[in-house]
Amino acid sequence: MKLKLSPPQLSLSTLGLAAALVTPMASAFDYSVSGFIRQEMAYKLNNDENWNLRGGSPLNGKPVDFTGPYVPAGTVRTQVDKSTDNDWNVFATKAEIDISFNFTNNLTGFVKIRGYYQPDVFNEADVSYQGENGKEYGEDIDYFGVKNFSNGEATYLSVSDDDYMIDLPSFYVDYSKGPLWVRVGQQQIAWGEALFFRVADVANGLDLRRHLFFDFGAEEYADERLSSPGIRASYILNENWEIEAFTQMFQPTVLPTRNSAYNLILSGFSQSYHEGFQKVQDNFNAGVRLQGTFGDLGLQFFAVSRHNPDPIFRMVPGGQTDSPFGSTVFGASGDTFADQPFVYHGYPDGVQGDASTAPEAWFYYSGIGGVDGMGLVNKMAETYPVIKDMYENVFGLTPNAQGQYVDTVVEPGLNGISTYDLLAAFYAPGSLDAPLEAHYASENVFGFGVNYIFYAEPDTFLDQLVVRFEMSYTPDKKFTATDLSPDWIVEDEWVASFVLEKYQRFSNTFPATFFILEWMHKSESDMLGRHLSGLGGDSRRAATGGEAHGGWDGFVFAFQQPLPNLTWRIDGSILWDINGGFFIQPAVRYKPSSAWTIEAFANFIDSSDNASIFSTTDWSDDFTMRITYQF
Repeated sequence: MKLKLSPPQLSLSTLGLAAALVTPMASAFDYSVSGFIRQEMAYKLNNDENWNLRGGSPLNGKPVDFTGPYVPAGTVRTQVDKSTDNDWNVFATKAEIDISFNFTNNLTGFVKIRGYYQPDVFNEADVSYQGENGKEYGEDIDYFGVKNFSNGEATYLSVSDDDYMIDLPSFYVDYSKGPLWVRVGQQQIAWGEALFFRVADVANGLDLRRHLFFDFGAEEYADERLSSPGIRASYILNENWEIEAFTQMFQPTVLPTRNSAYNLILSGFSQSYHEGFQKVQDNFNAGVRLQGTFGDLGLQFFAVSRHNPDPIFRMVPGGQTDSPFGSTVFGASGDTFADQPFVYHGYPDGVQGDASTAPEAWFYYSGIGGVDGMGLVNKMAETYPVIKDMYENVFGLTPNAQGQYVDTVVEPGLNGISTYDLLAAFYAPGSLDAPLEAHYASENVFGFGVNYIFYAEPDTFLDQLVVRFEMSYTPDKKFTATDLSPDWIVEDEWVASFVLEKYQRFSNTFPATFFILEWMHKSESDMLGRHLSGLGGDSRRAATGGEAHGGWDGFVFAFQQPLPNLTWRIDGSILWDINGGFFIQPAVRYKPSSAWTIEAFANFIDSSDNASIFSTTDWSDDFTMRITYQF
């Protein structure tokens, strides 16, 4: 008989196990409570808005010439100006309560309760509009809910609404006796050593709904890494070797919600997670790691079998039957407008033009999203027969041997037209949105790591220098197709990181400086997980691919310098994407007492083109202050 536990059953089982272990030992019970309350404020340092939102489009209010073979010559429509003007990226109150339990010398427990409240200080353009048939469309902006996960929440142990979330990042018991250690319950599993980069850190996904990954760099992903119910155990085999294993319920990565401040996907695409999550919600990820220590040399070998928590997307039929096209059949397929992805909304605000209606916008947004805009236009004819019918029977196009109907962005090419011309015909009736459906692919990740501590003359660079190297291999890894089709990109991927870290004392007056230098290489995708072949496009050219360097490479340099009285500390972090972008974060920390901490840091982000990981976020320069009271 195969045992299959649902999320609530596993949580109750965990509690039952804890209760059974605790009951005969209650006389030794004690606990402690600590925590903090923090005000977090990220103030914008520029006038840019999120490119992916209707209120942040740089095309707002600009005239666009739609001249082409399928629209009257000289037709010009002006994009509706939906510009917004926000001062804050984040203005939130966060609180955490940590409760530690000590049941016996062998049994302990820990619970972390986290609350986050974001008042409505962010304005996005009105997303409601009326279709041609008078039907009202639109949605409320929900910053924390992922309502189309099957339990109505982003995680198994959380509650949320539009402007707040409360969750349990930790809720577990630990048992240790001799060489055995076991943890049962809601937990994070962090195996990696690198800062910013994730090579061995593959057990858990990330929650990116708050400040994306632009928090204090030194904290790595401690606040973003997602927990889920599971069992983790380690056993010391001998003086050199230790083995560790885990099994944990699948928990998807949570992306910023549609129309929220840090939305990473053009708001014209609605994202559906429900069907994809339904298929894997009862699955468990599992992994094993073997660690060895031989003097100054450390080794690790790991293998993880998982569903990748990061979603891969495809466009799916929109199902709209109330468009002006209704149930029109355009050719031999017999399919109707509802059988293709686009959803038609007429002219929002009654004005003939909108940021989502311009061919220029199509390529602009596909470029920053890592999508091949021209490839998508061609692939739709192969994926959706009704689109093929439209191309051939309505527009009179003929495909070439490769199945292409257009092969240039702006200048006339195949069939004497450009992709701009064809898109103008599609957009002529009004604004179009499209749905994206998320899937979570199964995969196996294998890897190893080596670290070594060098010793030399005291106070020299090589003395106590720590060198770390990690590498992972994922065979048949699946990526979102750059044309958003159901045909995933499937390739073997290698990921490697090389790290140097050290404490170095430069003065007898100042404490030692900690610094870290890192390099990361990925063979098939960038740091955000986008396949390299979809990168580099913009409003005037198709995707050129980000593979010019044989993969993606990034470098990190970071340091921490405490001042003599330890009340002040200066930090700095730099992440350089050699494809053409950087992230710089200078920071200062002031701790006048054990209870109070004030931290301030700035985020400066820039990208030279859409091959960079920062092309979708370089609008978000901000200055952050965090004021924390600990108890």
